[in-house]
Amino acid sequence: MKMRKTELLKEAEEKNQLLHRQYEILQKNYAANAQLFHDMNHHLQVIYHLAEKGESEKIRAYIAHAARPVQELSGCVWTGVDIVDAIINQKKQLAEEKGYTMDINAQLPYNTGIASDDFCTILSNLLDNCLEAMDRKPRQRGEQPPEGAIQLTLRRINHFILIQASNPCPDIRIKRKGFFPTSKKNKLLHGWGLKSVEAAVRKYEGTFHCEVSEGRFTASAMLFFPETNGKAESLMKK
Repeated sequence: MKMRKTELLKEAEEKNQLLHRQYEILQKNYAANAQLFHDMNHHLQVIYHLAEKGESEKIRAYIAHAARPVQELSGCVWTGVDIVDAIINQKKQLAEEKGYTMDINAQLPYNTGIASDDFCTILSNLLDNCLEAMDRKPRQRGEQPPEGAIQLTLRRINHFILIQASNPCPDIRIKRKGFFPTSKKNKLLHGWGLKSVEAAVRKYEGTFHCEVSEGRFTASAMLFFPETNGKAESLMKK
């Protein structure tokens, strides 16, 4: 009974952390939008002033410079699901800031029937696991990041949705009960990210497994996808 209560408390804490991350992503986007709207009037005034003077080259240069924040904010549309795309873009940006590359292959049908919070639980935890694995080995100043890219795959396979994340791991070993070495400050939460993934996958009669092969760690979640609305359209973004 006590162990079950502890498990529920840890699961609740993991979910709260996920909700907090999602909130931070949305808050950051809203704040950036508000700032862009505030700056727009200033930009228009400058462009109008340059246009009156016939400074076409300066106008092009100014627009190119002013458009950078918009391009950075918009990111890429990978799935058409706003919060999922926001998470992918946020994790991709975080990886690039650390010097890592992320390859993304996203091909999802519309109306998967998967709740947004479950999808985000799986996606966020798998990508966080990849980033933590890349961070695990301390680097000396000037040392290059681990070779190889984080690979994310979202696609439909028959009546299942595959969510798969992979990262290079030349020295990792799968531990008993699925736990791995960790660099998290809160050791009590270690492993609960993947437990949350397992719990979300079970809701959709799916499977979740991890494997190490050829120097890469791969975590794969397969969720049952009942096609109820005829042929589901899909969108592909690379």
